[in-house]
Amino acid sequence: MIYIFKSWIQSILCIGILFTIIRIVLPNTNLKKYTYSLIGIVTIIAIFNPVITFARNNNITTIKDIFLNSTELANKNINYTDISNYEEVNKNNVKENFKHTVEEDIKLKIQENINSNVDVNIEITDTYNIKKINIIIYEDTPFDISTYLSSEYDLDKKIIEIKKEG
Repeated sequence: MIYIFKSWIQSILCIGILFTIIRIVLPNTNLKKYTYSLIGIVTIIAIFNPVITFARNNNITTIKDIFLNSTELANKNINYTDISNYEEVNKNNVKENFKHTVEEDIKLKIQENINSNVDVNIEITDTYNIKKINIIIYEDTPFDISTYLSSEYDLDKKIIEIKKEG
């Protein structure tokens, strides 16, 4: 997520620098206003690119899907009026967020190497150690996923289970 944000900021900064250089170099003619319009369109595309990427990665195809997904997230929020339950709920939320983040990271790293869709599910301990990784791949690949994950995350190969489906 941070990489996407960093890349997004870099794109906007590059466009700003390019816009400034073009503004200095171009003479005051009618061509200048068309160039400003083109750079404005490119800037708008660069600003909305993370939203488009997010929609593609999560298979969101319409605005309605975006609102439905945000509604589902809002419905998952828990009323924190009972303070004794707050610590337990917070601990579980942190654990689920950690699990989801690691699953997505593993999924992205595998997809970068095999160019295929995969499903990843991990089991973690209360101390946030990875207990088991279940991976489902949908195409044959010569890439050794278990060796790669073992070296990337400093894990034992025995906890990595890979299944082929499809």
